[in-house]
Amino acid sequence: MVDPYLIPEQYKSEIELVRKTAREFAQRYFTRELAREVDHKEEFPWDLYRKAGELGFIAATLPPEYGGGGLTTELASAVITEELVRADTTLGQGILSGAFGLYALYLFGTEEQKKQYIPPVARGEKTFFLALTEPDHGSDITQLSTVAKKEGDYYVLKGIKTFITNAPTAEYGLILAQTEPEKGYRGQTLFLIHTDWPGVDVKPLKGKMGQRASPLGEIRLDGVKVPKEYVVGGPEGLNKGFYWALQYLNIGRVHVGAVALGMMLAAFDRAYDFAQKRVQFGRPIIEFQLIQQKLAEMAQLIDISRLAVYRAHLILDEYIKGAVEPRTMAAISSITKVFVTENATKVIDHAIQILGGSGYMEEYDVERIWRDHRVTRIYEGTTEINTLTIVDSLRRGFYTL
Repeated sequence: MVDPYLIPEQYKSEIELVRKTAREFAQRYFTRELAREVDHKEEFPWDLYRKAGELGFIAATLPPEYGGGGLTTELASAVITEELVRADTTLGQGILSGAFGLYALYLFGTEEQKKQYIPPVARGEKTFFLALTEPDHGSDITQLSTVAKKEGDYYVLKGIKTFITNAPTAEYGLILAQTEPEKGYRGQTLFLIHTDWPGVDVKPLKGKMGQRASPLGEIRLDGVKVPKEYVVGGPEGLNKGFYWALQYLNIGRVHVGAVALGMMLAAFDRAYDFAQKRVQFGRPIIEFQLIQQKLAEMAQLIDISRLAVYRAHLILDEYIKGAVEPRTMAAISSITKVFVTENATKVIDHAIQILGGSGYMEEYDVERIWRDHRVTRIYEGTTEINTLTIVDSLRRGFYTL
């Protein structure tokens, strides 16, 4: 049989093993009761996170010397995400978000920074954050309000970061700040900070529509003294923060595509099962043509979205090696994120419609899948911002069709 997803031969055995392991993990530890509990309580599933870390799922493609899983292709990471989120959108997305931003430290941190701070997160012992968004700066981070002023051997940070994933649970993470405000985005730097340092105040943000197992918070920085050794990348990292953040987002947006793919599959599984069992007018509703039309469209969108996600992750391998220009990767990651997250909206909406009134109720989970999915069209670049990135890349010749 021809491989419909054209996975390179050298990766097939790894992908097969990873898919099997991730699926078995989810079947063993994911329960509907736990998913609903963490959704209602807005709690991070620490026990699951630690178990996932033990299996190498948290930092699957990072080298073993940093505690990572050492897998050879980013496609393996996509498959882990696909399987865990497909099993349950709340639990899968929750545990996989625990290491949000960690890859940025791996790419740009000094060797000392990486060896000290990556392994505990990769093992599932600690969470991590990357703080870019501010109350007045969401999609536009070209000029930040958070500033870092040099004073002797320290940088003094002042400002507010908001909607920061893992802020309430993480002991440390990355902050993007203006080191030279007069230079705009050319004067921004990434800093590694601890949340228990004097002047750091973290406020949990509750009441999210979905993805409630993934904690969100606001970080207030009031005269936080950061030793110069905590500049990400060391002295060479000064004023490179904006560019490094964008390079990381090229990776993050592709991973969001994998999350959305898993959510599409989760919705399809429940709708397909329901359509076979639900009887109306004396026969299963899967025999009605309008239901078949919806299922067929869902299958098409999932199939093509999976191709897009897999392709993007294979290109990501080359990007991480430096073989793909960042502005070209920006177009590919934006195309992938927009295409898959927008199609996920259609697929999950079809699932709710197939279930009818049941689809609107907690018991059947698709309403939770909808809530978990909706933010994928907003975070790590809204659909609108990513659309502008695509067109800009075409106009400048960074990407051609």
